[in-house]
Amino acid sequence: MLFGSVSYGQQILFVNDNDNITYNTDTIVNDLDHTTYSGFHYWSIPDSAGATPSAVFMNTFDLVIWYSSTDGVGLKIWDASSTSGNSELESYASGGKHLWIIGQDMLYQKYTTGSVFTTGEFAKDYMGLTSYDVQSYTDDASMGCPQMERSTTASSLFPALLKWQFSTLWYADGCTPMATTKDIYKMGPSTYALSGRKSMFHNEAGGVSVMSTLFDPALIDTFVNRVDFLQKSITYILGTSATNNTFLNKEAITIFPNPVNDDYHLVVDVSRKQNVSVVITDIMGRTISTEVMALSSGKNDFKRPASGLVSGLYIVKLIDANGQTIYNGKLQKK
Repeated sequence: MLFGSVSYGQQILFVNDNDNITYNTDTIVNDLDHTTYSGFHYWSIPDSAGATPSAVFMNTFDLVIWYSSTDGVGLKIWDASSTSGNSELESYASGGKHLWIIGQDMLYQKYTTGSVFTTGEFAKDYMGLTSYDVQSYTDDASMGCPQMERSTTASSLFPALLKWQFSTLWYADGCTPMATTKDIYKMGPSTYALSGRKSMFHNEAGGVSVMSTLFDPALIDTFVNRVDFLQKSITYILGTSATNNTFLNKEAITIFPNPVNDDYHLVVDVSRKQNVSVVITDIMGRTISTEVMALSSGKNDFKRPASGLVSGLYIVKLIDANGQTIYNGKLQKK
């Protein structure tokens, strides 16, 4: 599978679920790299023979961005045989971590306009939507949507207006959100036939945090405006919850060198003496090793061999005596 990272500083995973117009993926990845969230990790489903990240792997991130651009066929965000979502993605979202879905034609794979969502469907349970109402160009006499306008109830952090590289945008979706779902952008201007139809949402009901953008930001008019939209959207959904690593009582934990060839150091600086379990899994969630470490108060430096690991990415967890995960980190074997 193709998995890359710009740096190890941010806990953001970008999943590419687009094999249609690949230039759009290249554009959005480049734009994202110019935000302050440039330390994201990248997973390409088309370049991974259709493999998708596991819930165990995704749970090591504060935010998963699932991007399908304008692709509406063969998407892995959906269960292959139903209107449920990818089961691993649903499991991740159910844990309260942040998910940002971006797909201009994503609903097309499973629905037609006029569809009403019911309980048990990904669109209702996770995206927080009640119906799929319209699609620009298809339902506006072949005009296309001229712009997106920030909803009056949306955070002022978002840009007030989004315009396109083209005169209008084709195939953006308009949906009706549930009462508990916040709408962020709507179609405009007021003279447009589908004015007021909503196209971006944030569902925080039921312990989830799922933001859905039913247009493709890669088609926003300028590089500066695309970067601004991505920067502010990520800042909004993450709020103050994102951290470089997760640990208890501000205990400092580092892994170096990373990536590693031979040996690596696991350095744990703790405030009190304790035993922890160190569990290493692969990105599919399979346990590679489990080891109990006795920690002394202060800095502990454990040297460990990586020679038994095949090349790839691994998840390193530290679990305390109460069974609570106090650290999720990543180890890359060259």
